[in-house]
Amino acid sequence: MRRRRFLDAAAAAGMIGLAGCSGESDRDGAATDSPSDTAETGQETSSARRRQTTATESAPAGPDFVWAEQKIWRDERVRENLFAFAARHDLVVVIAKADADADDLPALEKPLAAAARHGTEVWLNVGVLKQLTPSEFVGDGAKRRRHLDGLEAVVRRYRDFFPTGRIVLWQEAPVGGRWNEDGTWNDRAVENLERLGPRIFAAQKRRVENVAPNVDVGIFVHFPYIVDGKQPETFETLTADLKSRGALPDFTFTDFYRGWYAKDVGPGPANAAVRSLVTNARELTDDRPVSYLGEPHTINPQYTPSRQAMWMDLRAALGAGAEGVGWYARTAYKETKHGFDPFVPNVGPAARDGPRASTLTFARDRYQYAYAALRAKRDSDMAGGRGASERRFDLWLAGSEFDFYEHRLSLRTRAGEWQFVGDFDGYVDGDYPYGDGSDQVSIFRGLSRERFDRDGSLEVAVETASDSDGARLDAVLAMPEDVSTYLAEPAATELYGSRTDVHEFGVGHERVNTRLAAGDSRRFGVELGEPQRPLDELVFPDHRTQRERLGRLESRDRFDPDDYFDLWVSTETTTEDGSESGSIEELGLVGDDGRKPLSEASTAVSTADGGAVWYGIDRSDLANRDGSITVEVTGDARELVTGVYAMPYAGTVTFRPAAEAMELLETDRASARTFAIAHEEE
Repeated sequence: MRRRRFLDAAAAAGMIGLAGCSGESDRDGAATDSPSDTAETGQETSSARRRQTTATESAPAGPDFVWAEQKIWRDERVRENLFAFAARHDLVVVIAKADADADDLPALEKPLAAAARHGTEVWLNVGVLKQLTPSEFVGDGAKRRRHLDGLEAVVRRYRDFFPTGRIVLWQEAPVGGRWNEDGTWNDRAVENLERLGPRIFAAQKRRVENVAPNVDVGIFVHFPYIVDGKQPETFETLTADLKSRGALPDFTFTDFYRGWYAKDVGPGPANAAVRSLVTNARELTDDRPVSYLGEPHTINPQYTPSRQAMWMDLRAALGAGAEGVGWYARTAYKETKHGFDPFVPNVGPAARDGPRASTLTFARDRYQYAYAALRAKRDSDMAGGRGASERRFDLWLAGSEFDFYEHRLSLRTRAGEWQFVGDFDGYVDGDYPYGDGSDQVSIFRGLSRERFDRDGSLEVAVETASDSDGARLDAVLAMPEDVSTYLAEPAATELYGSRTDVHEFGVGHERVNTRLAAGDSRRFGVELGEPQRPLDELVFPDHRTQRERLGRLESRDRFDPDDYFDLWVSTETTTEDGSESGSIEELGLVGDDGRKPLSEASTAVSTADGGAVWYGIDRSDLANRDGSITVEVTGDARELVTGVYAMPYAGTVTFRPAAEAMELLETDRASARTFAIAHEEE
């Protein structure tokens, strides 16, 4: 659904100004005339009326989304931060309330009204059988009617807010809900899904369509019953029966957390699983849309994804034809114990279960990175380049003693309205090993220069909570958004504290040096311009040449990262007799057609103590005539080599200098073997 359709329909239904019905004010959400403006219950402010006009004239929303579990959407502050994030990035919010019925309407109206205020679309995930079994649904008319009546009540209210939205029925069926008498996930549950699922879904879909004919109805089945190599015949059986009943889903919602595969068999099978998941779901529903929910979180085996893993998810899902992508925000904290190069790992007791704990708040940088990557991927695919990302910026707030959600950030738009951006600090309280100092940089990413650049300046407002212990804000910086130079907040804090020239890499900088006292409000102006120096000079000062060469490779027509690999080679510094040996840069790659110098085979090289990385080698150099994949190097320095690893191509977006690669090999060589396409060790 396009944003224009949603806002036109919502305005006609009188839903945009419904902040009062949930007891919340404009201060908790969308744009206002001042950062502290509020609206009385039942009243519509002039700024709200203006919002209807400006939002209706905005660009259509995309199909990408955020997923909000109950723990997230029930907490007012977490909800408002997530919805503000979704609205400014044109993301749908999926509200999960698996077995919602009429009794849940008061609770559900709060996020629905909040979304309408923010101008973002909501989908509902409902229809999960928790109070009855499939047999009871089919065989007990009273229980079936009670379930369908409850579903209808929820859909009616949803329709009032979103007349042309989407309803996602079920949740990882047959895992979610009571698909057998004791509610366990087993063969009996799968049998009931295949045998009785079509009758259940068809009845639910008819009931939704009767009261909300313009709302699409989709299905959410657990991935093993769709992907190749598991049990895809289940989804085939299900959809064939639904098609015969005239009840084929309007779309399919899917999820797959690649760590379950990658931890044991590496990224290749995980990529294949994502592709088959999306392809099978699309083809078995007559090419209807597929939404894909990926993994930025730490899964139960305590496996945390890398930046490269998230990019692989994006490429595989969108390459297979997924309409939209989102990232799961888990509400349970799992310590990271596994993963190859996990990005911002969950370390030790950094955060505990609590009402505000989720990937959003205890792994903020990882969650934000996933969506920054999604924006960059969409930019590249839609515009054929980085034009859109060059019109966005990241806002750095540098200071000390920031506490969780104690300071509210708003920016004034070109239209003159104040728009709530988010609360800082964004990390839930905890003993984080990478945030052990009082100095902090809190970052709000991907902000639109077209929206917030007011004739070359940025107007910033910060409100501090009345119960705050206070904090200090030293500077406000506007930095170019570039996912290939993405800095997590701890890394940004370290850089800002160790260098005096960080502002030279930004598009704006204002040193404010002010105390943020409890109950106070502060406003600042930041002059905007162009960077004096490129951002990769700050983040990769010793590898700009390598990155430029890789950038030229990636700019070629029909470039595909899967056609290339990187070669990691670890070495000793001397031979067994203690003498120096030849340069490892003179090593060659051995294939069926002989030796090819790595200097010729690769696009660029980085060296460090203990090894080197050759980037951008054609993957055909790994293939043998018998179809096998092997890697072997030769040369005068071969006796120094301790390991050779053909790794998936990282490229500019997840570039690793050789020093980082060698450190990874030193600390977790076993995971490197699993991650590698092929490897050879002494």
